[in-house]
Amino acid sequence: MTPDELIISYAVKINGGSGVLVGALSQDYTYVFTAKHVLSATNKVTRSGVSLQIIDEPYLHPTLDCAVIKVEFQQNVKQRNWLGNLPSGAALSFVGFPDTNTNTDIPYKIYTGVQNSMLNNVVVCNLNNSPAQDAIVGMSGGGLYHVCNGYPYLVGVESRMDDEDENLRWGRIRCFSVDIFEEIIAQYDLALMAPSFMACFSQLKDDLFYFNAANPDNLVKLNKKLHEYADALIALGLPPPHELMTRYNKKLLVGHETQAAVLDRDLWIAYFEFAIVCALIDEPTNIDEDYIKGLEKRRRFVYSGSNAHWIRHLSEILKAARSTLDEHGIMIISSPQEEAPCLPDEEDLEEVIDDIASAPTPGTGGRIDDVHSQVYKTYTVAHMKGLRNKYVLKKHREYGLARPSEQLKIFRDYYNEVIK
Repeated sequence: MTPDELIISYAVKINGGSGVLVGALSQDYTYVFTAKHVLSATNKVTRSGVSLQIIDEPYLHPTLDCAVIKVEFQQNVKQRNWLGNLPSGAALSFVGFPDTNTNTDIPYKIYTGVQNSMLNNVVVCNLNNSPAQDAIVGMSGGGLYHVCNGYPYLVGVESRMDDEDENLRWGRIRCFSVDIFEEIIAQYDLALMAPSFMACFSQLKDDLFYFNAANPDNLVKLNKKLHEYADALIALGLPPPHELMTRYNKKLLVGHETQAAVLDRDLWIAYFEFAIVCALIDEPTNIDEDYIKGLEKRRRFVYSGSNAHWIRHLSEILKAARSTLDEHGIMIISSPQEEAPCLPDEEDLEEVIDDIASAPTPGTGGRIDDVHSQVYKTYTVAHMKGLRNKYVLKKHREYGLARPSEQLKIFRDYYNEVIK
């Protein structure tokens, strides 16, 4: 889906206003964020013209024009919220259901604009073409987004035009940041705001280990055994994604990534695969919090949402290894690059290590630090999809000929060649 299609898919109409769907760590309900003033004694929420069941009374901020509504669980809501500060002059998109579009084939409207200011959790946006207030009546409570790397991130929820003087209300809207709605959720002790799959790895199991082999039938047995093992790991105490996100946060990301990427579904699918590989190699009694913590100094997982060749990020990855791993540690990266090589070429590795290790240090006169260089050379850096390509897709006939009981052993022994 395009960014605009995603933005529209999360937009809802509330009475005569608008709202935006946001995931909760629950499979019982999904949140709607909106402006308090669009609510009435009896509320109606519709998504793509379909009414959604409202659960409980709306949850209101005590002083600000913000409200949270619980509606019936929406399976396909994977809303990503912007975390941290927006870059200065960031491009923004604003979506809602203006009265001018009521009863038309396109009931919604998307305005684009740029950030004017962000202060005390209030985001002011200058909309392009400076629409008057009449043009956006009905859009109160709509979502404000920042598109980054082709994906829209929710920044806030619109409350009103910005200027106090009605005659001057041209093209500038005032929105409350997502942090205000998080305060409402905390005040009423509701489920944390996050995509529902963050509650348990079981919700990601169906997406594990996609093997696009020349002959898919050869990998049916392996795929079945890996999914059975995934179930076993969850039963053995694998901490849920949200707990791991809280613990590691940006340490899960290659340095160039924005903090919001920690909520990417692809990151947590890949992390689950990483945990499965580690457990197959180590055969721990439990794969609980203590086991995960025990991996920290010898194996680390990092994610990049960039389609660029992963070797371009090798310097960032090695620097992260130096700050987190013991010598001879393993860094595993996941990114969208399907044809990724398993390991960097020796020439690439030598060049990057030489560049890092020769960085000038005060008092050394820019002397190359040979000891520093040797430490970097002890690390192994590998790509998840590269491992899959080398040890599964290219070996598919071997798996196809093997018995079901041999599948995980073959898989483990191959991966153990890299992940010690």
